[in-house]
Amino acid sequence: MRRDLRLEDNPVFHELTKQKSSIYTNLLPIYVFSAQQLEVSGFLPKNSKSKSPYPEARSAVGGFWRCGPHRAKFLAESIWDLKEKLEEVGSGLEIRVGVVDEVIKMMLESVSKEEGGIKIGGVWMTEEEGAEEKKEERDVRKACEGMDIEFQLFKDEKYFIDE
Repeated sequence: MRRDLRLEDNPVFHELTKQKSSIYTNLLPIYVFSAQQLEVSGFLPKNSKSKSPYPEARSAVGGFWRCGPHRAKFLAESIWDLKEKLEEVGSGLEIRVGVVDEVIKMMLESVSKEEGGIKIGGVWMTEEEGAEEKKEERDVRKACEGMDIEFQLFKDEKYFIDE
């Protein structure tokens, strides 16, 4: 999950509702607080002596914070609301912090190594505009290809004209 934080008009969930039958038995929605977009040092324990492993989330040119306090609050509220809505329909939301492709790769490796032979069917993301977002998409695609896992981008049309 990226910036499409409503269950009602998320392109991935919309696609799932259109499928009459699915080969997938489980779905694990994941949201990653991106270290490139949001200052994540606050996720470290207060008594931690270690410094954040990520650079500050500031713009390269002006050095401005990429996400201010109002946007951070909005994100947190939106993510929590999505988590509750997913729980209402019998799912959940895995929330992580870090660099998106690193988090996804770590989760894919962790799940595929678990006992019981869990087969990962695919990773689905909503396509976004912007250089950093495109880099995220390429890096996640590369991680999936390295593990022979399907990767699919869904166009975020914002509106479903057919409906």
